[in-house]
Amino acid sequence: MENIFGRPVPKLGFGCMRLPESQDGNYIEEECQEMFDYAMAHGINYFDSAWHYTDSQLMIGQCLEKYPRESYILVGKVCFHDGTLETIEQAEEAFEKELNDARTDYMDLELIHALGNPGSLERVEELDVWSFMKELKASGRAKHIGISFHSYPENLEKILKEHPEIEVVQIQANYYDHNTDGAVAQGGSYETYEICRKYNKPVIIMEPIKGGTLSTVAKHSEVKEMLEAADQAQSPSAWALRYAASLDGVLTVLSGMSTIEQMKENCEILGENFKPITEDEKEMLAEVAKIVERKKPVGCTGCHYCTDKGCPAGIKIPEVLSCLNMLNQFNNPRMTRMKYYPVIEESSPRDCLSCGSCERECPQKLPIMKLIREADEKLYIGENVDLWANH
Repeated sequence: MENIFGRPVPKLGFGCMRLPESQDGNYIEEECQEMFDYAMAHGINYFDSAWHYTDSQLMIGQCLEKYPRESYILVGKVCFHDGTLETIEQAEEAFEKELNDARTDYMDLELIHALGNPGSLERVEELDVWSFMKELKASGRAKHIGISFHSYPENLEKILKEHPEIEVVQIQANYYDHNTDGAVAQGGSYETYEICRKYNKPVIIMEPIKGGTLSTVAKHSEVKEMLEAADQAQSPSAWALRYAASLDGVLTVLSGMSTIEQMKENCEILGENFKPITEDEKEMLAEVAKIVERKKPVGCTGCHYCTDKGCPAGIKIPEVLSCLNMLNQFNNPRMTRMKYYPVIEESSPRDCLSCGSCERECPQKLPIMKLIREADEKLYIGENVDLWANH
């Protein structure tokens, strides 16, 4: 598998979406600088960013300004999946903002962000974003181009077949999704990874700990026993990171670190002491994934009959039930709320009219009204809360 950068790439990549912030939402400059300095001192010179990551590129530019530009790899993204960018002219402005904020005249890698999200692929094709990306590379403003993918495997197959100019693919990958039916629609399935291999595309992995949820699997006693029997010194997060970094064709594994302690721990796991996962350990993690999968309390299949036939309150019932399952499986309220709050942004279980329409349509005959209220009682903690706080 080709290393597109032509120089060593660290196993651990620094995802810069969650840099340390104060309670008023401003970056804590001293802590950010400490993390960047520690990363550079330990060979972690791959920095993943995007112009819409809450001005993180301003902090990246400030923290890296003292280092030679050729000493680190800087990654940016243009985003069409949420309607933020609607024209090529806006994309050009956003890219120039990336360069200016990061205090550089080129990106080592520029990605089309979240390709595969609803409407994004259609918008990219309509605006011919591919030509824009190729121009960035031809002009030297982006040394390499690729995509960040969040969709079904068949969509990735189509994209890679039609666009050989793609040099690298960033995907979700973790041992849970690879051994269950999890995250198929978000691009996290093993089939998605295999398609990258089929087209010989280097892989950048995001969500190796599944948004932090795999850090808490040992709260299930049988999982704890299995992990400790394999290696008592390894944390659940270490198992997840080692799995992702051991996959063939992987350039780097991103971690969205927000404290110096996380940086030090992850450097220890994926630094010079990195130990690839063995076949026996892979089998053990596959069994862990199956145990966690069986912890789902709700047998919702996501058929959407309850909503397609019309929930008059507009509640996203399958998504709410998915959050209840996630809470029970991983026992991680904070990370589950990160998923839950966007789901209830327009309508929540507190808006339920108790009409019973959802339960009449449900093929599984689930007590939906009771279950969605249970989810809200466990996950809702008020408006305008800090979801990263340890609630």
